[in-house]
Amino acid sequence: MLVTDKGTLLVIGRKIIQSFVPTSAAAMILVKSLLAVIAMVVSFHCNSAYSGHITMVTGFSTTMKPEGLLLEVSAENRGDVPAHDVQFEITVDDKVYVSPQVKILGVAQKTSVGYTLTDGFESPGRYPVVIRTYYKDANVYPFTAVTVGFYDYRSAVMPAVSIRSEATEMTVNGKGQVRFVLHNDGPGSKKIDLSLYIPNELSVSNDYADIEIGPQREATLVYNLENYSALANSSYQVSLVGQYQEAGSHFGFAGSTVVRIVGDVESAVRPFWIWVVLGGIIPGVLVWLRVHEHALYPGRSSK
Repeated sequence: MLVTDKGTLLVIGRKIIQSFVPTSAAAMILVKSLLAVIAMVVSFHCNSAYSGHITMVTGFSTTMKPEGLLLEVSAENRGDVPAHDVQFEITVDDKVYVSPQVKILGVAQKTSVGYTLTDGFESPGRYPVVIRTYYKDANVYPFTAVTVGFYDYRSAVMPAVSIRSEATEMTVNGKGQVRFVLHNDGPGSKKIDLSLYIPNELSVSNDYADIEIGPQREATLVYNLENYSALANSSYQVSLVGQYQEAGSHFGFAGSTVVRIVGDVESAVRPFWIWVVLGGIIPGVLVWLRVHEHALYPGRSSK
């Protein structure tokens, strides 16, 4: 029979320990110490096995007002545990806006923030809006969600350049590469500014590049990523955003890929090693108490 209730495990453990220890005084000392350790191990194992997840869904909307463009950004926690210290970092038209922190965002709860962009854009066209949503779990472990969208300023244009990519994998303690292929379907060359947006859990040596692609040509960019704090068995979005000017208009485009982190979950291994250590220590302590019973308690005789 498999016992999963913490209280039942502690009672069984106490009875087993008391049956081996010869004196009530020694039993009391040993039982209190071992029960504290067992409680921590059982609690840690249960928390690791049954911990929830946070799924942050981020989006934005724009509204033109007399005073300027109103940009509203929102995020909803569609996971099964609360998110902590939720914060937006918004990049649009080379400007960065950082929102105040929301201390706790419960399950199915939503938070939003609005900014009025009064500076205006240099030329009409399609501009990227990049949102990094930062949040933490109950253990104060940080996470980042990257969202990319576009806003048409005074004119809807269609970029001639597109990006394609493939999902990739990285190990927990290793490195990996993301590859993007840009294709220019237009009749002329394009001088493109490129920016790579990654979550804070990953790192890259160079996230910016300037390239020129000829008509009906392709260019391949490879970025070397390192795992900074990404968790095993998790996935992170990485986006490459490009922009160029042509015929008095601004063109923005993007391509995204998913980086999967593969490897063993370290937290799931720890309880096993704790039990191995306890398995070696507990019998030794019990034997020592049995051997030294007369020295510790002269008035008692073993039975």
